[in-house]
Amino acid sequence: MQSWIHVIEWRANVRPDVTALVDDRGATYTYAQLRAEAERKAGGWAGLGAGPGDVVAIVAKNSADFLLHAFALMRAGATPAFVNWRLSPRELAEVLALVEPTAIAADAGFTALVDTALAGTALAGTALAGAAWPDTAPRVTIGGGSVSAAGWVDGGTLAGPVPPRPALTGDTVLALVHTSGTTGRAKAIPLRHGALMMSVADFAIEIGDQVAGSRHLQILPLFHLGGFGQCLQAILTAGTVYIHTAFSPAAVIDAIEADRIEFFTAGPSLIDMLVAEIRERAASEKGHPDLSSLREIAYGTAPITPSSLTAALAAFGCRFRQIYGNTESQSMISLLAPEDHQPGHPRLASAGRVSFGWEVRIVDPDGRDLPVGAAGELLIRGECLFSGYRRDPEATAAAFAEGGWYRTGDIGQLTADGYLYILDRAKDMIISGGENIYPAEVEAVLARHPAVADVAVFGRPDPTWGEAVHAVIIPAPGSAAAPEEIIAWCRDQLAHFKCPKSVEFASTLPRTTTGKVLKRELRAQLAGQAQP
Repeated sequence: MQSWIHVIEWRANVRPDVTALVDDRGATYTYAQLRAEAERKAGGWAGLGAGPGDVVAIVAKNSADFLLHAFALMRAGATPAFVNWRLSPRELAEVLALVEPTAIAADAGFTALVDTALAGTALAGTALAGAAWPDTAPRVTIGGGSVSAAGWVDGGTLAGPVPPRPALTGDTVLALVHTSGTTGRAKAIPLRHGALMMSVADFAIEIGDQVAGSRHLQILPLFHLGGFGQCLQAILTAGTVYIHTAFSPAAVIDAIEADRIEFFTAGPSLIDMLVAEIRERAASEKGHPDLSSLREIAYGTAPITPSSLTAALAAFGCRFRQIYGNTESQSMISLLAPEDHQPGHPRLASAGRVSFGWEVRIVDPDGRDLPVGAAGELLIRGECLFSGYRRDPEATAAAFAEGGWYRTGDIGQLTADGYLYILDRAKDMIISGGENIYPAEVEAVLARHPAVADVAVFGRPDPTWGEAVHAVIIPAPGSAAAPEEIIAWCRDQLAHFKCPKSVEFASTLPRTTTGKVLKRELRAQLAGQAQP
């Protein structure tokens, strides 16, 4: 198995003049230029001392330079660690202590954030308070902008003699990504060259019509596997990646029209915002934008609601494909195909059929296999599965069951015809009066109410039942419904023990960068409201 450096070299040899990267900061690279610039920067990193065995943290927004420095570090033999730039100084300090970088690359606008995180004060009072940053370790600015702090090297001019090729194989760690830490301490996940190559190739075969020069829009964060993986998908098929620094509905619609975008990936919440932008333009003198170039929109992190899908199909007029997976799998575990995305389709609520190369099991809390159709924890096993968290044997042991089965933490259901349903996260399951309640099932019912634009369901403490079902609802524009009406709606469609006992209305739901609702924050907000 070869590496992604070999893929770049292959594309530079076979498709040298095809445009590889374009970003909204004005950068453009063909595949020949991508290879040459990555090697030039690899020489610069090698000159700074980065090489095999070293980890270099990247704290940066989306840009062509982000990818160039990531590939340059791989070419030098070092391992890039992609870090969420939205973290607080304390959270950033914890992640840096976790991945132990020998150098840091950051956007010029984040140098102050990094310097604060490395000062030591951010870790005061924590178990990592003793972590220290070597004064001699290099810090490099990337992604444009002038050097804004003393001691930082301008990465735009970073160059040097091309270093000897490292021994890159399919088992070599490509990069480190960290979990969000929304439910506990962060963990570092090593991504392997071979695993990502297999998963991307499988996805390309599934899609079928991505060819040299196909135009891909990149709007997901590159520090997540979803965003970085989309770029690898385009590079494997010799496509062109149009990289946006940050998500803007107006900029996305403009780009689809101007650049004739064919493929992009987004979360359902982003799709909703794009539909709103399209409707606003259609109702104005601009008229409906020309989106005829679009072939397919892929989405993940959550199923799409029937109302959102109906609106998106009408607005975009292209294929939709749902991806279910996680960073630990380094791949898509299942796919819901475009033909299953018609409004009213019985399988629309599913995550699709299990993808090639994966085995799945549905088990009870004691690890016993459950019959077809029963709900339980989803376990997975496959060639692309990660082997464990970096330097965290305790978390690794807890993540795996006997036989190499990974505990996804998702509650799933597998039908006789092979469709996988993800009912909820095991940790989000509500236990009320001894009954197990899956919030996603309740959310799906609530989402069908005409007055509901979005919803999150979770358990609140209850002195009688242990937990009670609580719903936080974003009202649909121009709609209004009393909590009693919402609860009555559920009682007509769900067992009464599953129905919300309380409802509150909000203007937004807190989300991660990939669109997942932060139920921990909602629980904290509710607890704060309950304080005298």
